[in-house]
Amino acid sequence: MVNLSSFSSIHFLFYSLVISLSSTVICGGIETDHEALLKIKSLITRDPYGALTSWNDSLHLCDWSHVYCGKRHRRVTYIDLSSQSLEGSLSPHVGNLSFLRTLSLGNNSFQGAIPQEVGRLSRLRQMYLYYNKFKEVIPTNLSGCFNLEEIDLSYNELVGSIPKEISSLTKLTSLSLFNNKLIGGIPTILGNITSLELFSVRGNPLGGSFPNILSQWKNLREFYARGCNLTGTIPHEIGHLSRLTVLSLAINKFCGVIPTNISGCSNLEELYLSDNELVGSIPKGISTLTKLTVLSLFNNKLTGGIPTILGNITSLELFSVAGNPLGGTIPDTLGLMKSLKEIYFGGCNLYGTIPNSLYNLSLLANISLSDNQLTGGLYSAIGAMLPNLVFFFQLWGNQLLMQQIQDQGL
Repeated sequence: MVNLSSFSSIHFLFYSLVISLSSTVICGGIETDHEALLKIKSLITRDPYGALTSWNDSLHLCDWSHVYCGKRHRRVTYIDLSSQSLEGSLSPHVGNLSFLRTLSLGNNSFQGAIPQEVGRLSRLRQMYLYYNKFKEVIPTNLSGCFNLEEIDLSYNELVGSIPKEISSLTKLTSLSLFNNKLIGGIPTILGNITSLELFSVRGNPLGGSFPNILSQWKNLREFYARGCNLTGTIPHEIGHLSRLTVLSLAINKFCGVIPTNISGCSNLEELYLSDNELVGSIPKGISTLTKLTVLSLFNNKLTGGIPTILGNITSLELFSVAGNPLGGTIPDTLGLMKSLKEIYFGGCNLYGTIPNSLYNLSLLANISLSDNQLTGGLYSAIGAMLPNLVFFFQLWGNQLLMQQIQDQGL
């Protein structure tokens, strides 16, 4: 027969023990956070705005400036010290902030290495360390931060390669590593991050060819790899990225043709392929990209003229094909691009006259038609017809009627 009184006493003791242990764990956790923050402060050598002045024992740490705690456990979940002109290094004790979800230290002057202990922050979702002076390699154990959604390490002095271990971060939507000193190419295994929406490695001397990963990045919206010493061809898989809005591959060593199925990037708004070694003609399929605002193809080896059908891109604001041996005439359909603000057609072996439809482009601010074989003249009322044309107007190196140009004060 069960003694109810004894049973109740046992339960009471059990629950008392649980509550006591929970309180101890929570208090111990707060003490760990407290110590970690003070260790972080101790390695800050300059704090011109007094961002860390309140980090002392006179206040509860959840009341410290730039520190935010969760409502339930009162543990540190968010540190925002961005743009405080701080100098120093990042303490390894940051890895003890086990409830941290956002670490924002961007736009300061942190030096030294990113501590390996960051890899212990399993709850971390956003890590912003951009615009600092971090050196050495990206910690490979960032894979331990398996809840990471955004990483921004841009504008530092990081070296080595992009860690393959990052490929295990299956929740990652944004990976920004631009303007560092990374080498070793773009790891193919990064294709495993199917959640990725933004990928930026521009300004790193990565080298290598374009990895065969685009077919896996179905959610990709922005791709920046400008000035990365990339070689080979632009893969046709690019045409499968229907959500892509920005593609920036300028200042590389890409050869071959522009993929004709780039028309599959139906949401593309900005296309930068300038300063490469691309050949062939401008794909007519680009004309179906009705959201395109920037088409930058200058300094390649493109031929075949400017396709008339490109006039269908009425959203275009910047159109640059300068430095390509295109040949042909300036198409009259240019006048359909009513949103155009900048035209750069210099050095394209263009001939014939400047079409009258150009004068319909009232938003034009910059025009370069220099170093071609254009003939004919200009309307004397060009200033009234193109009222925004005040910054940049290059016509030299043509065979235009000088009298008409002088009459306009050009």
